[in-house]
Amino acid sequence: MTPLQHFWHTPELPFLEGRRATGSLSCYAPHTHDSFSIGIVDGGQSVFSVAGRSMAIVPGDVVLVRAGDVHSCNPAELQRWSYRMLHLDVHWLARLLDETPSTRGLLQRMDSQVLRSASAVQLLNRMTAALDAHQVDLHADLQADIITCLHELMQLCAETCASPLTMATQGSDGLQAAHDFLQAHCRERITLDTLAAIAGTSRYQLIRQFNRRFGMTPHALQLDMKIRQARVLLRQGASAADAAYDTGFADQSHFHRVFKSRVAVTPLQYARP
Repeated sequence: MTPLQHFWHTPELPFLEGRRATGSLSCYAPHTHDSFSIGIVDGGQSVFSVAGRSMAIVPGDVVLVRAGDVHSCNPAELQRWSYRMLHLDVHWLARLLDETPSTRGLLQRMDSQVLRSASAVQLLNRMTAALDAHQVDLHADLQADIITCLHELMQLCAETCASPLTMATQGSDGLQAAHDFLQAHCRERITLDTLAAIAGTSRYQLIRQFNRRFGMTPHALQLDMKIRQARVLLRQGASAADAAYDTGFADQSHFHRVFKSRVAVTPLQYARP
């Protein structure tokens, strides 16, 4: 079987990016998204890892990943597997959920999780069917279909979601200030000395604390931030060479390796309509 990749990008849904992978052997390095992500396993088995925990997922399992959570999802024992993923702008999704009392503030209350629900599978199938149909019938009411299915899916989550996280992942402390500085300047060369000075700690403690709070070392998190920005540039029509240069990679080969380790396709495959 030749692995197939298909991406959904449509001007009618600027808040959504989707992917269907069939017969994939690709593996992901631990990474984050600045979007809220929803996935479903269509075939094969894989291992979902988040927040230091791992669990086997099988066809029909729906995975929900909060923006910023370090995670990975890889085929078990190098088997081929198939899946669909939807990435949603968190600000748009939060506004949608806040329109209804039962889902108001849900994104702040829920953890990344695996949802095992026949209703959730049906809703994911309806969403991807609507995305496929829109490529044939441009007059279909795509946004209404997606909003309806998304809201019903998130209502399922509201019924079972975990209580609010108690760990201090937000705040204005020195570590958060270092993280925010890294985010704002991730295209530049940032030293551990600079980040440690902002955080008010030693380089050793900075690395330990970054790993504990954000799930990655400062260097790994900076690469992750750069790739997230590169994805935006590629979607806007930038070439791979320009995306590599604009996000501060020293050469295209390094950009290519880092991009593929986190997105599981090459920059050219990702940008291809």
